[in-house]
Amino acid sequence: MTDFTLGRLSRGLLAGALLLGSAGPAWCAGSIEPLLNFVAERNAIGDEVALSKWDSGKPVQDAAREAVVLSNVREQAPEHGLDPDDAARFFGMQIESNKLVQYQLLDQWRLSGRAPDKPRPDLTALRKRLDRLQADMLDALQASAEARKAPDCPVSTARAVKAYAQARHLDPVHRIAMVRSLGDFCR
Repeated sequence: MTDFTLGRLSRGLLAGALLLGSAGPAWCAGSIEPLLNFVAERNAIGDEVALSKWDSGKPVQDAAREAVVLSNVREQAPEHGLDPDDAARFFGMQIESNKLVQYQLLDQWRLSGRAPDKPRPDLTALRKRLDRLQADMLDALQASAEARKAPDCPVSTARAVKAYAQARHLDPVHRIAMVRSLGDFCR
């Protein structure tokens, strides 16, 4: 999957280019690149969640956990300048895209008869990482408010996702998850 150190480096390079007066990539317009980075990072954590669930045999669907996440998002949204229902709707998309990653990977591993030989993460630790990422995502969602309201938002978001996926060499599973993550992004 994507190396997020490289992603952070590219954000730094982009910031430097913008300070020097360069236009930067077209898909960075409207302040959605930080959001794309966080969405991709959250989806990549889905790989590790899938490994944990492969080993534990736990189902992908966890309605109780999802309810807690959405409740926390609603509670935290006003602190980030967001409408609680809008933020929860956005995070509902993130949950669905993360499950999409998990289902796809688990299916691939079942068909091949094994999961990758990687260190197995603790599901509780992964959930803590997701919880920490949540605040960054809420800030990035708020920062993208103008882009979300723009008349061309659906087209510009689709183009941004395509360009982002190509630039980061996302595999088909993570590219589709990115599309799902931002499928109802525009307001």
